[in-house]
Amino acid sequence: MKHGSRLRSGLVTLLLMLPGLAGFFGLFFYPMMVALVRSLRPEGQRVGWTLEHYVRFLSQPRAQGVIVLTFVLSISATVCSILLSVPLTLVLRQKLRGHRFFRLTMLVPRVVPGLIGALGLLLLFGSRGWVNLTLLQFVPFIHEPVRMNYTIPGLILFYTWLYFPFTAVTTLSTLESLDPALEEAAAVSGANRWQVLRHVVIPLIMPGILAGSVLTFMAAFGAFSIPLIAGGNYRPLSVEIYRQINFTPARWSAASARAMIMAGLQVGYLTIYMRVLRRPST
Repeated sequence: MKHGSRLRSGLVTLLLMLPGLAGFFGLFFYPMMVALVRSLRPEGQRVGWTLEHYVRFLSQPRAQGVIVLTFVLSISATVCSILLSVPLTLVLRQKLRGHRFFRLTMLVPRVVPGLIGALGLLLLFGSRGWVNLTLLQFVPFIHEPVRMNYTIPGLILFYTWLYFPFTAVTTLSTLESLDPALEEAAAVSGANRWQVLRHVVIPLIMPGILAGSVLTFMAAFGAFSIPLIAGGNYRPLSVEIYRQINFTPARWSAASARAMIMAGLQVGYLTIYMRVLRRPST
């Protein structure tokens, strides 16, 4: 009887998992395997195996610049997102007047399509955009438009605007689930507000910050619309992959090799990142 009950329970569990497994294999595993096989095929052929596309790309001097640029943009966006999200969520936690409006505004970058957001940022920070017009009008020592478009600082700013909601939402969720009694106990013990924040609040919300920063990094590492439109001559790996399939004829094998390199770098960095942050302090 017990064996039959376990069997039925296992079948029910399998049936419940089938949609997720089908989605995983259909939307992730199968496309990844197709890209891997294509990256090892000679260009335009369906037989034979070669590492030529990997060697050719990694041996190019500009390949190192492309990889470094991709990491600089994604890591900078992740750090800026953390620095922006933590103070913002601490303020929103206080339930000040209008906090619902600010919570909704915080999610706007994820609602606006990436291409439209990139075009809007280009117009906003252009030489005749609102930002430069305001600076020229009200800041006495600025006499020329500040150039943000098609620069690395501009890309970092655009990345941060688009992807910081990942960090902000997870941090705010963790912060609001924090028991206020822990902070009250620390305050009663003689800790000031800064000590409570540093030694109680920040360590307890670190899992939310970590989860959000991982999501932000993954999204920024694979960003496409913003660097394609606002990157100019600065082309990360995602745009480099697009360039390969934009040739005539398209270089699908070369693009697949770059995609696999990109995936490997992303997984490797995230593995190191998670291990370093979860290492117990001595």
